[in-house]
Amino acid sequence: MNNNRYYLEKFFPVASFIAAIVGPKCEVVVHDISDPERSIIFIENGFISGRKVGDGSTDLVLKILKTEAYREEPFIANYKATGKFGQNFRSSTYFIKNDDQELVGLMCLNIDVTHMEVAAEWVQHILQGGSPSFLASPEAPPHQQEKPSAEYLQGNPDDLLQHMIGSVIGKLAIPPDRLSSQEKIDIVRELNDLGVFLLKGGVSEAAAALSISEPTVYRYLQKLK
Repeated sequence: MNNNRYYLEKFFPVASFIAAIVGPKCEVVVHDISDPERSIIFIENGFISGRKVGDGSTDLVLKILKTEAYREEPFIANYKATGKFGQNFRSSTYFIKNDDQELVGLMCLNIDVTHMEVAAEWVQHILQGGSPSFLASPEAPPHQQEKPSAEYLQGNPDDLLQHMIGSVIGKLAIPPDRLSSQEKIDIVRELNDLGVFLLKGGVSEAAAALSISEPTVYRYLQKLK
């Protein structure tokens, strides 16, 4: 048994407790970071995201492992996430550590707010009385505007790789096969920072997307060290 399983299992009843209080729109997940491709070891209300025990990490979990964000704060709270079924979530993650303060897992709360947002928009419309557009509230200042989604709730490692690599490649103005070597190195750096290469198949998927060989990806990664 994983030596850290003891610390993780202590959070199973906590996860159930939170899900029971918040209700069926709240998914609570416990991740074991020792196996990113099968990190989910406990889940309540998994029907919300379509995930189950044995599914893999999310893009945010991989990024946390790469950046070691858990060393600065005990948790991160109230960020946006999206689901593969098109839902919007308000999510929070608690960092589970052992007695030596080493990260061993994560407990994540994902509250489906999709219908709440629709209801809030409807209520706001009623309260404003259908005001003409020129009387509508001005756009919120930049610091108050909604941040983009910070997490994609996907449990299949292959689909997650496609999503993460596609999100980076999709920003390119030209086809990958027309990029310079330095531009490809920069993309490999970004993928590495996101934690893409923590997953099996990350190198081969990145190589295919960039029209380069797997040894070339490894060579680029060596240059980044």
